[in-house]
Amino acid sequence: MKVSSPFLALGALDLLGRISGATNSSHFPLVYTAIIPAPGNDVQNDSNEVYFAAEVDFLNIIETGLPSPYDEMGNDFVRISFLVYDETENQRLHQLVNESPKSSRDAHDPSHPTSMELDLSLTQDLHNQITDHSEHSSSTRLQYTTIPNYSCYKNLEGTFDWIDDMVDRSLSIPNLIVTKTDIGDSFLKEQSSDGYDMIAMKVTGDGVAAAGRSTEKGILFLMTGIHARELAPPELVSRWIEDMIDGYGVDAEKTAILDHTEIYAVLQSNPDGRKVLEGDLNSFRRKSLNPSGGSCSPGALGVDLNRNFPFRWGLNSGSSSNKCSATYRGQSAGSEPEVQAIVDFCEAIFPNEQRKPNPEQQIQQAYGEDAKGIFFDIHSYGEIIIYPWGHEEKKTGDDGSFKALANKLKHFNDYGFSGPDNGYLYPASGATDDWAYGTLGALGMTFELGNTFYQDCDYFERNIISDNFSAFTYAAKTSTAPYRIPKGPDITSRSISVSGDSLTIRATASDSAYATVNYPNSQQAVAEVHAFIDIHPYDEQNGQTPSGIRLSEQSITVDISTLVDGKHTVYIQATDGDGYVGPVAATYFEKEGFGPTPTPACKDSTSETFQVDIIDMEQGCFWLSKNVGNEGRFNFLCELLVVALTCPRTCNKCGVFN
Repeated sequence: MKVSSPFLALGALDLLGRISGATNSSHFPLVYTAIIPAPGNDVQNDSNEVYFAAEVDFLNIIETGLPSPYDEMGNDFVRISFLVYDETENQRLHQLVNESPKSSRDAHDPSHPTSMELDLSLTQDLHNQITDHSEHSSSTRLQYTTIPNYSCYKNLEGTFDWIDDMVDRSLSIPNLIVTKTDIGDSFLKEQSSDGYDMIAMKVTGDGVAAAGRSTEKGILFLMTGIHARELAPPELVSRWIEDMIDGYGVDAEKTAILDHTEIYAVLQSNPDGRKVLEGDLNSFRRKSLNPSGGSCSPGALGVDLNRNFPFRWGLNSGSSSNKCSATYRGQSAGSEPEVQAIVDFCEAIFPNEQRKPNPEQQIQQAYGEDAKGIFFDIHSYGEIIIYPWGHEEKKTGDDGSFKALANKLKHFNDYGFSGPDNGYLYPASGATDDWAYGTLGALGMTFELGNTFYQDCDYFERNIISDNFSAFTYAAKTSTAPYRIPKGPDITSRSISVSGDSLTIRATASDSAYATVNYPNSQQAVAEVHAFIDIHPYDEQNGQTPSGIRLSEQSITVDISTLVDGKHTVYIQATDGDGYVGPVAATYFEKEGFGPTPTPACKDSTSETFQVDIIDMEQGCFWLSKNVGNEGRFNFLCELLVVALTCPRTCNKCGVFN
């Protein structure tokens, strides 16, 4: 049922009241649809006209290939859906529609929507996210405070408590560094004591330095929560980081990544807005709480922080100057304290030497394949990966590198693309990813997770986590040179076996196996594969980098008689015919004489428990996986036969037992 009038008939109001459980004074937000020209059709990006799609709180493109309502110029219109927060905004948007000229030419101008209708079905779907279920239960019991009715999502205070716990946990894990930094204040905290600190955390390993070597680390910056209503992103990133922390010293891949990458995260980028949202899920709040002198309704006030970053700020084609608009860009570039805190922090962690003297004047100049660092802004929803340019549909000077990484990430999460000539959606100016790439030289991307703002816990834990953990891990592995490494071949399989003093390494590599689309960078043959024992190919010792051992016919056997008994690491990487070297894969192996007596009785159980009489404890593999690590963190349990038999994967003993 659709009502095209800007004012709802009484029957529609009654229906909407039943949908949302609200009184007649609080029906908003509502979902509307409009027909607009498809992105890229006759768009004049430097014009001063207000672009309708940039003015509204865009949700989705729900129908494509529509013919013009006024002529036969082709199937180049789309129907979009968007949120409207109050009656003032409703009337303003309808005025834009009513003032639109109806000529053939003007009907194809992106500033002129050709219709606007309330969609009660989509509105019902929106509000059902809150009213359909009294509790979105989680299969994982969180020990932190959570968002009402969503037990899988830590709330604002729970997130900050979790960060403190990760810092404390790292203190008992040798060579692991986890820190938190107060990088600034939220708007409310600048005005009073009611706001919040802007908190960044850093996770990295110090294993290379501990071994007396040096290395140049990559940088992965993860930002979430800039739009308050997007529940899943902070939880996803915090769980991935915790998984990396728990894997340090236990899992070879995670250890190698952290020893060669600095991971940074700002999980609550809009803490004021998030606090209000958690207390009123019906608001679907997007923006900050800075009213900027506007006379907006409480639900419409604030600044869209993702339109306030100081690069290509202020374009009417990608943001709004209306203080009550969902995409209000603020009074000036970087005017918001939350944005300035993130800008200052990122300028401190990404290399200064790779930046351009005049970024906006040198906007199409490529950074080149040696630039370092990745910047991910994680949002919901849409299941797409967005990359620059976003303020206009125009390729960057590094478009091939963006496509190479996006193509590999799609292998893990199967998300769609939104980039120039590649699924471009709508312009967004003053946005994070354009700023990170344009000013810092970081490879900037936006993830849109899942299929709704308030993602249910079951879908989050079954799909979003599994889809994106591996994507983040892959990005971290390439962050040393993200414009180059994803163009190289990936290690698609590997096996390590030890027989006495002989180590056999088998590996296969491919340029195209992880490439879901046939881009030119994923079509080269693999030229060679090299293995490195106990030294990462990025590391230097006494000023020298290792040359590695070249595999012949996908395998090689080497003498390890000089190695001491215990745990060792094999690193493997491949090179393609164009000379591109892909990401490094890492695997542990044990030389005989370490660990419990070999036995074939591995259970690898996730449900059985083990009894450790010496400390009077009965636990299972899940508990052990969260508490084992290195000296001082129950690692000694893995040396007990009963424990290692039950939990060989956690104890990393499968190679010994098998």
